[in-house]
Amino acid sequence: MTNYRPKFMAALLASASAVSTPAFAQTTENSEDEDTIVIRYRYIPEERRSSSEVAASLSIGDLEMTGDSDLASALVRVTGLSTVGGRFVVVRGLNERYSNTLLNGSPMPSPEPFRRAAPLDILPTNVLSDVIVQKTFSPEYPGEFGGGVIGIETAGLPDGPFLSLSFSGGVDTASTGVSGLTYDGSDTDWLGFDDGLRDLPGPLDAIFQTTRVGNNLPADQQQAIGRSLVNSELWVIQEAANPFNGGGQLSLGDRFEFDGFSIGVLASARFDTSWINREGIRGKAAIGANDELIYENGPANADGDAVADADNLSDNFIVTENVVEASGLFSGGIEWGVGHEISLLSMALRSTSKEARIQTEFNAGASGVFRSDATEWFERQVVFNQLRGEHLFDDLFGLGLDWRVSNATGTREAPYQREVVYEVTDSGIVYAGDLDHNLTAFSEIQDNTSDYGFDAELPLSLMDRDLLLEFGYASTSRERDAYSRRFSFEQGSTGLPQDLLDSRIDYIFANQNITDSRMRLVETGGLTLPEAYRGALDVEAAYAGIDWHVSDFVRAAAGVRFEEGEQTVDTFAFPANANDSGIVETVLAEDYALPTVTLTWTFADNLQLRTGYSQTITRPQFRELAFAEFFNTDTDQRFQGNPFLVNTEMTNWDMRLEYYFGREQFATVGLFHKEIENPIEEFIIPIGDGLNTSFINAPSAELTGLELEYERNFQFPESWEFGFLHDRDWFLKLNYTYIQSEVSAEGNVIVAQGAFGQPQALSLNAAGFIEDGRALQGQSEHLGNIQFGFEAADGSRLAILYNHTSERTRAVANLSDNLPEIVEEVPNSLDVVYSRIVEIAGNEWAIGLEARNLLDDDYEAYQTSGDTVLPVDTYAVGRQFGISFSRSW
Repeated sequence: MTNYRPKFMAALLASASAVSTPAFAQTTENSEDEDTIVIRYRYIPEERRSSSEVAASLSIGDLEMTGDSDLASALVRVTGLSTVGGRFVVVRGLNERYSNTLLNGSPMPSPEPFRRAAPLDILPTNVLSDVIVQKTFSPEYPGEFGGGVIGIETAGLPDGPFLSLSFSGGVDTASTGVSGLTYDGSDTDWLGFDDGLRDLPGPLDAIFQTTRVGNNLPADQQQAIGRSLVNSELWVIQEAANPFNGGGQLSLGDRFEFDGFSIGVLASARFDTSWINREGIRGKAAIGANDELIYENGPANADGDAVADADNLSDNFIVTENVVEASGLFSGGIEWGVGHEISLLSMALRSTSKEARIQTEFNAGASGVFRSDATEWFERQVVFNQLRGEHLFDDLFGLGLDWRVSNATGTREAPYQREVVYEVTDSGIVYAGDLDHNLTAFSEIQDNTSDYGFDAELPLSLMDRDLLLEFGYASTSRERDAYSRRFSFEQGSTGLPQDLLDSRIDYIFANQNITDSRMRLVETGGLTLPEAYRGALDVEAAYAGIDWHVSDFVRAAAGVRFEEGEQTVDTFAFPANANDSGIVETVLAEDYALPTVTLTWTFADNLQLRTGYSQTITRPQFRELAFAEFFNTDTDQRFQGNPFLVNTEMTNWDMRLEYYFGREQFATVGLFHKEIENPIEEFIIPIGDGLNTSFINAPSAELTGLELEYERNFQFPESWEFGFLHDRDWFLKLNYTYIQSEVSAEGNVIVAQGAFGQPQALSLNAAGFIEDGRALQGQSEHLGNIQFGFEAADGSRLAILYNHTSERTRAVANLSDNLPEIVEEVPNSLDVVYSRIVEIAGNEWAIGLEARNLLDDDYEAYQTSGDTVLPVDTYAVGRQFGISFSRSW
């Protein structure tokens, strides 16, 4: 169970069993010699005794120590975990599609168009109480458990009245005070909300659901739609120095005691704004005439007549992003009797990005230098509502029951994604002037997830040994609607006057130029692939399991989860046709029985061995099944779905040896192995000037890993002369993960081909797409963390944090075109976090200082062939420095 199990097991371990044999919770064993006492479990933490699975946890203290403001940043400190883009968590080298995120036992929705997984950077750490990362499957969790599950618990009800207030500010050496890009936007952009400027204009809104925009419309209506689009505020990019980062948060709550019951309430709000500059190199590689890796599009040389030599590259793009994050939480609950609680949680998480981008490159196909200017606005939001209860029934033989009902909605709106392309000439930049040289797009994702279920535990006895019977039920329904509509101005009968093409862009797109003769708005999306899809996933599950203390020091857990799942994805042209003509429907309906067995043996003093076996699955994501095309502006990458994908099935083995040599001090060694059937992989397809990818089921793969952990608390000897080393508790935490995976090319893959609305399944030899024996996409070979610091009696804390993630594949190779894989190097980070209590104006405040990315590592993604290394996406990350003030009453 999500919440109840640790509480029950802790109570079980702390009490004596009613049977006559020694209970599992006892820490001594009498041998035949009455004077000999064997002591076990002395230092094994309660949370590790109360679980039979391989797991790691982050407590409030851990989050305070590292100072990470969002959950994604905090989770990279956990053994075997890394992130993609600082947002999506990768567990044991398996990318985010293989993991599951639960909030108080219920699944979180995703507002992202390219992921079903929830982005954890949107979840602030100030609303959390505990985070569990479980790496071995147990039947109470969803069957989609390839890498692991991230179980998030929000803050519980307070014990009494409190009020907490904090403020923070910071600088970024790559962004703050540096000349960046911006555009006017609406008057309320700084709050993370649009004031209506970006709403669909009336003339377009009137036909948005029923009609495509094109020359089929009456000329005056077509012109009215074109003129209704916002002009200067969303077209013109300006240069400006980026301001400081800053934010604040407020939390308050209280508990009210009544006769026989108590009521608690908790509320929290957070607001944060930051500016991020990314300046570097972008390009698209191709195979040249001599089988050499060259830029097809990339940084131009000094003369502007070709791409630059790989040894003489200079930055050719700059992006400035203003991120505004806001969150709010309300929780209320009632507790009565012994072990009864019902609580209500409502939470809203919002993240808005305002982005401006300029990229200049030599285009080999057009044999010239071109500059593209883009402006974007993304609104991500998750609204989560949950009612849940926790109950302990002493009259029913100690039955424990947790239940939950939740509904959550994740949305992502991207109105007015805009791009304009200029040709760079000796006299300046000139608007290139045709259909392919301007874009206005509107896209939206809505992901709704509903969940209800219960988890129950009944303590029993078998052969005079404690046994816990576990059973439960869950019903989860997820629905996603997504569309992307693209519009461009094409030349009219005479086109724009030549002397207008070098004018400012808002002068070019002024109303007087939107005429049937000069330029007119047409819809350009959906001509070759559909631009909308509707996905649904319904899963009903029931499970049963036992947790049995076979002997005083051996514990076995076994169970099975039964899942009936049906996933459908309908892909269609916009607007949707009422008679369903042109709809491409994909249905995946599979039933599974997923077994799991774990064994824990404490065979010596504070030394125990865990082993586990399980079978799990992973379903394709909606966008991977949708035969549609979507554009990721973060990487200039187009994605095309494959409706012929199938579910991935996994067999998992785990083993971990744990030695506890003091309280909260331990060393562990873990091994894991996974056999994966039909893993989903992304591959490059060379279409046009952009970078395009699609998806296939590789025949099979294997993944093997080693995990090492070491945590120790200590004090420096009094004989050392440095006084500041004394009177404080020092800690050292180390973890390292080595992962090796191999993808097999022995078999066939199914590729989706065909024109709009007519996908064809083409079975091809996997060896043409997969390099036999290569690593899984997104898997790093080495992961490591070092944490060193202290806690002093005066409340001061210091933590020095280092994180390493080795290179990994961002997009796999296309062997049919000899295009090598895109490899990314994630910056190694060295952070220092310090906090202490200071007196300000007679009041005590906690002050926090942080310095992050002190190594000043950059992000790099590149392709390699022979001695040639071509950067395709590189930028400076910069060092970050921050200060915070907080006080509680």
